[in-house]
Amino acid sequence: MFRKRSCKLAENEKLLSVKCEDGYKLDVMLTIPEKTEKIVIYVNGSGPMTYRTMRQKPDGSLYSYHQFFADELTKRNILYCRYSTRGVTDGKKSPGFCNINEKDYKTYLPMNSVSDIECIIRYLHEKEGYSCPVYLMGWSEGTIISAIVASRNNVKVDGIFLAGYCNENLKDTFTWQMMGNSSITQYRRLFDYDKKGYICKADFEADKYNVRKAVFGDMTFEKLDKNGDGKLTAEDFAAPDYIKATFSAVEKGDDKWLAESNGVRLTSDWWKAHFALPANKNTLPGLDLPIHIFAGDFDSMTPQSQARDIERVFKEKGKTNLTVHYLENHDHDLNYTAFSHFGKVSEGMKELFDTIENMK
Repeated sequence: MFRKRSCKLAENEKLLSVKCEDGYKLDVMLTIPEKTEKIVIYVNGSGPMTYRTMRQKPDGSLYSYHQFFADELTKRNILYCRYSTRGVTDGKKSPGFCNINEKDYKTYLPMNSVSDIECIIRYLHEKEGYSCPVYLMGWSEGTIISAIVASRNNVKVDGIFLAGYCNENLKDTFTWQMMGNSSITQYRRLFDYDKKGYICKADFEADKYNVRKAVFGDMTFEKLDKNGDGKLTAEDFAAPDYIKATFSAVEKGDDKWLAESNGVRLTSDWWKAHFALPANKNTLPGLDLPIHIFAGDFDSMTPQSQARDIERVFKEKGKTNLTVHYLENHDHDLNYTAFSHFGKVSEGMKELFDTIENMK
């Protein structure tokens, strides 16, 4: 069954409506190469996304987040599959350029996402007739969902590619982010020139990339250095009160506060469901399929140290099915903006695409 959309499809695109286990009709887009040798399903990160996921460049023009992946994979004879988050459709209002159906969006929950991926795989096999290998490419939250899909063995998954890898439970990861670690990781990329782990006043005043005004406005080093120890560290940007308020809103089911106060639109039920899930560090070691993790040293959302932690566990267990790709000067998105803003493919993205292409 096809669902019509006002946006015209390209000749190699196909829009499907996949019926999920609870009856929800999921919008799924395929970009199909001339010869399909394998399939990659993009497993969404957290928050509202669509099969196009429109974003805006600094010059005001719009682009589809997924088009980059579609172009790079199809030229390698790989079918690229992606889907819209439940309750989300393309919209015209920045910055998200999406519309949210509140009733349907409430069903956007991690285990529904797991079963939705399973339904997509079955559909591709049973309705579309594909028999080639299927791989999951999970980003951020998608690294959690991908691992669970693979662990359930309800459908055949031939391998998983994980970027922005989340090793810990979401509650611990969110706490790490909000205790200043996310902020200092981003700032260090701009000011910690010798990678010592903090920003000193000399770095701050040198402003090598001429970004201090844009990043900090008129704030002086002394005002930013809240603990007065002469260096900017995570402690100076920690927000324990915000963490407490977020967890309180989750517990109370205060979706209004969460929608108004969090940068990513997520419901209290989504948070609670994630808090109850096992961490990836407990799931991944039970898998025997090929696993590739792509970890940037400037990942401000899920630190590269988490990839090192799980790699150590695999080595201790004598398992050889995990490969970690450590990427210098790469962020959570593997420097995606190198393409979206400058038309260049980052080294991390090249390594991701080449790894997928060479997977047997």
